[in-house]
Amino acid sequence: MAGSSIRISALLAALCATLPATGGTAHAAPVQLFGSCQDVHRAIPIAGDGTYLLYNNGNLFTVHCSHMATAPSEYLDLARTGPDLNFSQYTAGGASPGTSVRTKFTRLRVDPKTLTVDIGDLTFAASTGSLRHGTATVTSMPYGVAMACTSRPDGLGNIDLQDTPFRVDNAFAAGGFNASGTATPTPNGQTVDLRGGGYCGWEMSAPPLYNPFNPSPGTYHLKVACAQNGVLPARRQICLHLGGTTGLTTQVRREGGRPVLMVRRGGHLVAVSDTDGRIRAV
Repeated sequence: MAGSSIRISALLAALCATLPATGGTAHAAPVQLFGSCQDVHRAIPIAGDGTYLLYNNGNLFTVHCSHMATAPSEYLDLARTGPDLNFSQYTAGGASPGTSVRTKFTRLRVDPKTLTVDIGDLTFAASTGSLRHGTATVTSMPYGVAMACTSRPDGLGNIDLQDTPFRVDNAFAAGGFNASGTATPTPNGQTVDLRGGGYCGWEMSAPPLYNPFNPSPGTYHLKVACAQNGVLPARRQICLHLGGTTGLTTQVRREGGRPVLMVRRGGHLVAVSDTDGRIRAV
């Protein structure tokens, strides 16, 4: 959505001249929302890392914009992290000797146009363990994969999007030789427990990839969508599928001596951001 960026340098000059000194609406053209972190960077090269409000492909949502000074990228913050949350594991044993490889995630790279997760991006992940898979040494796993080579579904994995405004919007399937596995989602689609295995086999988002270990960035494979309750005021996070811009309006006002962007849907306020897109409230 390259055409949807706020051209801040010119806009702010106009705002400073048109906004009243104490509260009120700017007499300026409607402000469009950013579609990506790269859009933010193009308009405001000094914009830093942080949580920003985006509108893309019918969705109004927040993301963590990372690497803003070099390669702006969108990530989803995972609220629930720990030893058994948001991890993928290749369980050692059978034809794969060594120690179980477990990769734990704290943020997920996402394509803002399609809301598809790059399961191979390990920028915000940490791995432990090492095992042999044939001639390969396995040291890391992509997001949302449970794998084993024990002829049993001994591989483990967990997806947990609770306390985020997103849910899983993807089927799961087993892959590999003599593969078996299960994916057990909660009714709201925000958590999925995975078990997978075979000789060797795995369970992951469909369609299953071949030998999903030691991943590389650019593996966009797990789709997410806005959760049913996609507004989290305490966390300043939102995801609303609007389907289009009908009834969506933006308005710049001055609050606390600075201009802010008010986003309304059908006349109801749904989000407030700085004019650079950094979220203030939902």
